[in-house]
Amino acid sequence: MSDSRVLIAMDGSENSAMAFKYYVENLHRPGNYVILAHCAEYLNLNYGMVSLSQADPSIVERTINEEEKRIHALVEHLNSILKSHNINGEVIRIQGGNPGHQIVHKTKEMNVDILVTGSRGLGKIRRTLMGSVSDFLVHHSHVPVLVYRHDPHEHDKHQ
Repeated sequence: MSDSRVLIAMDGSENSAMAFKYYVENLHRPGNYVILAHCAEYLNLNYGMVSLSQADPSIVERTINEEEKRIHALVEHLNSILKSHNINGEVIRIQGGNPGHQIVHKTKEMNVDILVTGSRGLGKIRRTLMGSVSDFLVHHSHVPVLVYRHDPHEHDKHQ
């Protein structure tokens, strides 16, 4: 896998951080170009912290500004991760639409050779009801997809 273009989906979760760590420790080659893709979502707007239909416009504006600061800080953190690992690449911000669709689109647009993502390990019922970005990527990506699923009990097995 030398001189490959690799896109790693990073949502700021521990699972995506573990997927990145796995990639660095097991797959990365010096010639690879790594794209850390963050699908920016306004969490406090999406999960009911602010009801857009009834909220005071100043509250919505303040919430959006806070979310922008959070997203900007995460993007800066991802840039520092690339630098600290001496990896040639970039951080991109994907915004709007379904994260799975947007990531698949970016892999095509950026001529990516492999896609790496983490999995939250949802149970079958939750995955069926909510969907899973990693499941979507596996079924719709035109490039190979590595889904890293962290076993939280793995640490216990080695003690």
